[in-house]
Amino acid sequence: MIPLAEFEKAISGKTVLIDSNIIIYLTDSVLPYVALSRRLFEMIEIGEVSALISIISVGEVMQGPLKRGLDRPAREVKDYLLNFPNLFCEPITNRVLDIIGNDKRIQWSKLRTVDSLIIASALKNKVNKIISNDNHFKQALPKGLLISFA
Repeated sequence: MIPLAEFEKAISGKTVLIDSNIIIYLTDSVLPYVALSRRLFEMIEIGEVSALISIISVGEVMQGPLKRGLDRPAREVKDYLLNFPNLFCEPITNRVLDIIGNDKRIQWSKLRTVDSLIIASALKNKVNKIISNDNHFKQALPKGLLISFA
């Protein structure tokens, strides 16, 4: 696992995309990653980091509570994410779709459709880093762009 100090240094002052799994670590208190996720959101809240999520990630995070029949918590997590300070939610637009397949640094064929949309959202917004533990991201993204907790 990435040491906390190394993680903080890697993202401080940067704009990052947060993948769905990183948010789920926070909302579901998933060990051993919850502490890193919590620190990430603290840094975003106080403005040390600017962050982006895809609307796809909001939907994915909502699915956990919805699958357990918990409609209210699903709506609450959506509201939490959409109103979080220094966190922008990118909708899926033609501008996002136009990026898929066009950035040669990305191995698009190794990605699932939703992952392509999330990564294209990041590229549209010129993020410095993408934070994810997803194995598809690890296979498709250049090393300098990805930060993984694992």
